Amino acid sequence: MRKRLFAALLAALMLFSCATAEEDLIIEEVLLDETGAEVPAGSSAGLPADGSVGVSSAEGMTAVSAGGASSPAESAAAEVFTPSFGSPYPTDPGAGDYWSLPMDITDEEAVWKMLMAPMTVVRVGGGNQEKKQTYLYREPDENSQKIGVVTRDSQGVRVIEQLDSGWSLIECYSSSFHDTKVKAWNLLVQGYIKSEYLVKMDPNPAMGIVVDKLTQRLYIFQDGHLLTTLLCSTGLVQHNGTKWQPYNETRSGEFFLMSKVGTLKSDRLLCDMAIRFNSGDMVHEVPHVVQADGKTKNYGSTEPKLGTKCSHGCIRVQRYKTPEGINMAWLWSQLKSGSRVKFVIWEDWQGRQIPPVDPNTVLYYNPDGGDYYHRAETCYMAKKRTFQPFLYSQLEEGEFAKLKFCPYCAPAMRAADIEAVNSRYAPGGDHDENMTMLRQDYFDYLRQ
Repeated sequence: MRKRLFAALLAALMLFSCATAEEDLIIEEVLLDETGAEVPAGSSAGLPADGSVGVSSAEGMTAVSAGGASSPAESAAAEVFTPSFGSPYPTDPGAGDYWSLPMDITDEEAVWKMLMAPMTVVRVGGGNQEKKQTYLYREPDENSQKIGVVTRDSQGVRVIEQLDSGWSLIECYSSSFHDTKVKAWNLLVQGYIKSEYLVKMDPNPAMGIVVDKLTQRLYIFQDGHLLTTLLCSTGLVQHNGTKWQPYNETRSGEFFLMSKVGTLKSDRLLCDMAIRFNSGDMVHEVPHVVQADGKTKNYGSTEPKLGTKCSHGCIRVQRYKTPEGINMAWLWSQLKSGSRVKFVIWEDWQGRQIPPVDPNTVLYYNPDGGDYYHRAETCYMAKKRTFQPFLYSQLEEGEFAKLKFCPYCAPAMRAADIEAVNSRYAPGGDHDENMTMLRQDYFDYLRQ
């Protein structure tokens, strides 16, 4: 296996050459302060043990396989997109777990089965470890190169192989945050960890949540069924005027919702009802600023961006109630710290596409001068109004063409908006060239 892995690593290196964390973080015995800066030592990221690892990214980077390397974007047409897409270690299609399940939110039964499946997490010693992290190593040896970072207690990993030596080869998206020494920004990596650190845990049996970075939607499942869909915003790689921030990209993977943090401050923004799921990454209400009167909350700079990437790594969720009466405040009220609700994040692999909307989908509007179209006949935007139905196929016709997307009930996107997303994610493209460029440091590190 080591020869096979080493060959794969070399292939990956040759082919590649052709947010801020919104709270604190610990890597082994390394603590990051609330700005994400390291206090003692660094963090890391990387590849698996024998020198070979599958490294994949949503930005169309190279995925390493045993026989060489293949691009996720190039193989998109023939491949089924799963969280382990591009991994050199094939998943079992019938496993029904996070790593093997195709990313199709319409398969309600399969998604619920995945949300209820046990999750393997990392635990080293006792006590609260939700802000601590552990390295993955290139070889089953703590003196070998550190190639990945996994958050303890909350982040799920895929166990590929357990060795007789007491080590295991695992796979996960590297939880590399601000100031980590190994810059595997949201890369799917395979590395070694001591088997004694791996613990299998059952999730909360009543609820599970899916965040899809392609659609920028948060889907709440309860008791086996999709309960509602909320608009959200995951992290955006951007330049802050001084430097690039690749660590803003929200780390994909499967997690448990952990502690209820409360209000989180990020520069001038206040983020209410924050719940931790991956060390510095949290899910919270769409941020606001407080106006000069000291009381009024202003959401004007953040709310219009819901449904697109724009955060520093956390996941922003709408405050408006859906037709089912659900928003971030509802989610906050339903959860207790340590309830272990499974919270999974689907990667927006290059080549993934949003499927077209069934033209016979029923939408709703207010014929008496309404400005919006809706997905249900009632909406919290107009509590005392019952809307009239029309078909999605009519959305670009006559008076319907002027209707705007309702930010409360998040109806189906217009065909032109779907096409814009799909064009950006078309096979063979690169929807985030900046991230691709910024990951070069990681591949340079692997050559050391």
